[in-house]
Amino acid sequence: MFEIVTVATGLSEDSTTSRLAARLAAATASALETTAPEVTVTEINLRTLAKEMVTMTVSGLPSPALENAFAAVESADALITVAPIYKSQPVGLQTLFFQLIDDAALAGTPVLIGSTGGTARHSLAAETSLRPLLSYLKAITVPTAVFAATDDWGADTSGMGERGSLAERITAAGAELAGLVHALRPAAAEGETEAQQHVGNQREGTGDRRHAGDRRHAGDQQQYAAQMSAPPAVRRGPVDAFDPNAVTPLAELLRS
Repeated sequence: MFEIVTVATGLSEDSTTSRLAARLAAATASALETTAPEVTVTEINLRTLAKEMVTMTVSGLPSPALENAFAAVESADALITVAPIYKSQPVGLQTLFFQLIDDAALAGTPVLIGSTGGTARHSLAAETSLRPLLSYLKAITVPTAVFAATDDWGADTSGMGERGSLAERITAAGAELAGLVHALRPAAAEGETEAQQHVGNQREGTGDRRHAGDRRHAGDQQQYAAQMSAPPAVRRGPVDAFDPNAVTPLAELLRS
């Protein structure tokens, strides 16, 4: 099973930001469902967490709702982040969320960046702010980012459709994110039954290797004990260089 989490800052009930996040999630899920047994999508709208994030900023204490949002992001197989652009920068709530989350929460997580704005002149704003922030958090961001200006949507901006160019970019970005998820989690695409069988085989093999490793470890311990009980002059074999007992006294070195 794959879990996609969207983190968007839709500042109205039917914002283009929330709409773009939903489209990107649907495109990614569609690409994953060709091989994955099940795909779930969890939507996080930071507008509902604005007060909690400000409180955590000044107090350092996250609310239960904010902790749940952090946990959802940390457990995601793929993350989609979409922010509206104001004055050439993503809205502050979007960057604040990633500034408050644990530094290791996104390590190794595939992330797709999206943004919305009035005109195409804001199309690189997310590239210069969100991408460096996500890189700092060690996320794996796909090369393609999707920017949607007002003109990219249908003639009726209150509708749910998008123009052909935007639709193609959404489909391409979703496929790119799905490809990265498959590359990082190839076993999940085999289906639950085969994956469970693979895990079982791994456990059996691990058990055999563990017993063999225990035997080798016991033998190494005996060899090391014998070496340490021998006089320094006759010690042979691998010795821990940082063990104080393995250091030959300077006076003995001078006599040799």
